[in-house]
Amino acid sequence: MIAACLGLFAALGGFGVSCSLVLAGYRSVRPEPVVTLPAYDAGAGLWLEPGWRTLAAQSIETAPGCVALVLIDPAQPHGEAAIARCLLGVLRPSDPVGRYGTRQVAALIQVDMAAAGIIVAERVRARLDRASIVCVMGVSISLGEGLDELLIRATSDLMARRESAGISACW
Repeated sequence: MIAACLGLFAALGGFGVSCSLVLAGYRSVRPEPVVTLPAYDAGAGLWLEPGWRTLAAQSIETAPGCVALVLIDPAQPHGEAAIARCLLGVLRPSDPVGRYGTRQVAALIQVDMAAAGIIVAERVRARLDRASIVCVMGVSISLGEGLDELLIRATSDLMARRESAGISACW
């Protein structure tokens, strides 16, 4: 039926006749907007910042207890993929790891108590040292704060460690 109507339309249009084609039973349907999930960089093994923030916020809301936020600033540019590979050996698959800012890598780790957060952070630091990855790491442990508060404290810790190492604090 559609082919016949299109043929008629072409024939009438060929004669210079102005017409409009209305197909009974067919109507224009506006497509639903496409919802895209935050991107995951499979090459680096990291969530991009919007995706990491979403996962980290969900993790904080759904799991009671402590969380440790580890913020890693590599000394060499483009070291994020190597950091992600190191973190895979230390963290659980459920702990979101992603990019934060322009060069930092952030990991949110569910822990049972604040002391466990310090232990896991030290394991991360030791694993990075064994892999010869030069970086500065900031940590914050939460007993109920939100993601924004954790990020502020981890960034402050990172900046203090950069300054004590003699690294320019300007980003």
